[in-house]
Amino acid sequence: MKKIYLMALAALSLPSMAQSPKNWGNDLRSVKIDRVVTTDRTPQSPVKVVAPVTGSTQGSLNKKANYWIIGQTQNDQQSNASCYRHVHVFADGKVSATWTTSADPAPYDSRGAGYNHFNGTAWGAVTSNRIEPERTGFPCYVYNPTTNEEIITSHVVKKGTGNAGGILMNRKTGLGAGTWTSNLVMDTVATIPGVLWAQTAIAGDYMVSIASYTDSSSTQPNRVYLGGVRTPQVYSRYQFSTNTWLVKNQLLPGYDNSRVYAGGGDNYSIDSRGNTIAILMGGTFDDVALWKSTDAGATWSKTIIDSFPVPAYVSKKLLDTTETNDGAFNVVLDNNNMAHCFWGRRLIMDSDTTDDQYSYFPSVNGIVYWKEGTPTIDAQLNVITAMNDENANGTNDLSASWNDVSARYGTLAITTMPNATVGPDGTIYLTYSSLNETDNSTDSKNFRDIYLVYSRDGGETWSSTVQSSVLATGAMNLTSWVEFNTEQVFPSVAKLVNNKLHLTYMQKTSIGRYDATNNPGAVGTHGIYYMSVDTASIFSGSLSGVNEVKNDLFVMGQNYPNPFTGNTSIPVNFTRNTSVKVSVYDLVGKEIYSQEFSNIPAGNNNLDIHMGNVPSGVYVYSIEAEGFKTSRRMLVD
Repeated sequence: MKKIYLMALAALSLPSMAQSPKNWGNDLRSVKIDRVVTTDRTPQSPVKVVAPVTGSTQGSLNKKANYWIIGQTQNDQQSNASCYRHVHVFADGKVSATWTTSADPAPYDSRGAGYNHFNGTAWGAVTSNRIEPERTGFPCYVYNPTTNEEIITSHVVKKGTGNAGGILMNRKTGLGAGTWTSNLVMDTVATIPGVLWAQTAIAGDYMVSIASYTDSSSTQPNRVYLGGVRTPQVYSRYQFSTNTWLVKNQLLPGYDNSRVYAGGGDNYSIDSRGNTIAILMGGTFDDVALWKSTDAGATWSKTIIDSFPVPAYVSKKLLDTTETNDGAFNVVLDNNNMAHCFWGRRLIMDSDTTDDQYSYFPSVNGIVYWKEGTPTIDAQLNVITAMNDENANGTNDLSASWNDVSARYGTLAITTMPNATVGPDGTIYLTYSSLNETDNSTDSKNFRDIYLVYSRDGGETWSSTVQSSVLATGAMNLTSWVEFNTEQVFPSVAKLVNNKLHLTYMQKTSIGRYDATNNPGAVGTHGIYYMSVDTASIFSGSLSGVNEVKNDLFVMGQNYPNPFTGNTSIPVNFTRNTSVKVSVYDLVGKEIYSQEFSNIPAGNNNLDIHMGNVPSGVYVYSIEAEGFKTSRRMLVD
């Protein structure tokens, strides 16, 4: 049984932590939230459409980290929780990538699996096209070296009705250009909800998937129950040589209503190496459990890593605070086929069984780690990183509205979306998305960045240091140099590490997931980015701009007035005399203003800029001096 923290809720509402909005990140007060069933959303159409990605599609940081914009989409939901395998690197340096794409706004009628390929020299054109003949989403990429096939599985949700129609298996021989063939597999009749959110892995002659049954809707009134579990997680097993599904939508052994009440979309992860397959699965009210097969999915063993204190929980009291997860999982097998498991940390309680709500503590965050063969999390909680202390002042200085409902991705935590790989030397690389305390919006929220921590001793020690339940130091911010005041989410890292770490992610100019009611402004065309990072530079700390090099020259404040018309001032405090350059860019990266200031004295200064008659909207201003650069957003009336 896991530890339950015997703390009264009132004791967690520390008055000293609730006084200043600059310390919201350390506030341990609880927040009530609805207990929702995960769905494939088809929300109403938004009222505006933002122009597609334009301008530069490539960037480099000292030739040690590089990015390319490889795709775009108006659908900002790449997952409900756990990140899919979206990128594959080949031994000859070629790269293939997929993502959920849509060329139109909600309800995303053109949604499907986007695809792009790097042929060793260049990526294909930036695209929002899908590979399938019908509306799908949530793709997962695998490559079969025996047949030289690229395979992308994606799930079908019928246009108009929203009915779950099974999984499309999209196949193409060879890399890059070619014709995809799409076949419906694991399909169901229209009156029974089908499986969604399939993640897949290949083990020799077999492909194994883990997916979830959708819940009921007005057009599909029947809920699926297997083993007494409502809308359960199920696995399937396909044999390439016989073109046969040997197992189709069945329960893993030990997955039943003795421990689980209901399944959930994307609350799982899968990986394979040789004939070994690992599946990690859980949920906020469920055990975290690992299923492992050493015979390509023919048989399975189960290990409960982190047990939930109330089996098959549904509307039962949790009078004391309980450690659990946010539903975002990742499992990776190392070179010895040992499983390394990661998930987002969450602290909850539920003292009222009369409603469908529970309380959680939003500031408590981190990535929990477990290595196969070590004591379970029940015995010892192992948090290896949390929200990074970017300004090194000992607190997480989140803005006042950081946890507003419009700033969230479902019920995911501050630090979430873990995705890992293992290098040939055994180094474990973990990427994840987390709020950045120094990247603030004009409406007092915080943008997310992609971070990296690593272990060079098999998970015994990590490059980050956890200071408290809300704070860590030493994590590497991979995307801070790409663009300020942008949101980077859903990292997916390639399995192959060839002196470079390869990953994809989605970048947005808006905060939080689009929702027609709670976040209607989070619309537009979002970029799908590929990034490669030199691993030697990661270890040496020579990625200036990505590592923890601190700006000791100046601190820049918010321009004022803001919003403004024509003229505004930027407050800057310099530690020594210097010369600076001020630049202003629009949101597609075009420089619209530039001015140099010479011989600025140390101390507080106001840099006056005269923008003239520029269109109203949001712009980014930057201060550069002696190799340091800081950016913020400004608003023109």
